Amino acid sequence: MSQESIENIYTIPFYPQLNKTAPYKRTPRAIRLLKEYIYKHTKADDVIIDEELNEFMWKRGIKKPPRKIKVRAIVETIEEEKIATVELIHEKVDAAARPQLDGIAIPGELEDEDEEEEEEEDGEEVDIAPVETSEPEETPEEEQSK
Repeated sequence: MSQESIENIYTIPFYPQLNKTAPYKRTPRAIRLLKEYIYKHTKADDVIIDEELNEFMWKRGIKKPPRKIKVRAIVETIEEEKIATVELIHEKVDAAARPQLDGIAIPGELEDEDEEEEEEEDGEEVDIAPVETSEPEETPEEEQSK
């Protein structure tokens, strides 16, 4: 009994084909496209989709599958039969590599600012001083003369 495994990473674009599909059939079609792509590129006899990848595909519902997806295909040969297991690859975005967006709020940053403001409000009370105007106030005598 010999067992060999080959691992490859693929980026699979769905939307050239999914734009031609009815909206209520898009996620099932995307899963079929994923399997066809893996069959074609790995020459496997059977394709197994990981549970996490399946949940990722269905996360936004039946009408809006992801436009493209990056997966890892592990092809194992067991007794003359090739079985491909497909897993999702998580990509972490580096904050330094991300462009600066002035005036656009990023969800994680908003929460941090709100927490800082709450801590400042709880910690100390701020006295508000009256604003002085450049014109002197009129006395009652001046008002009567007008």
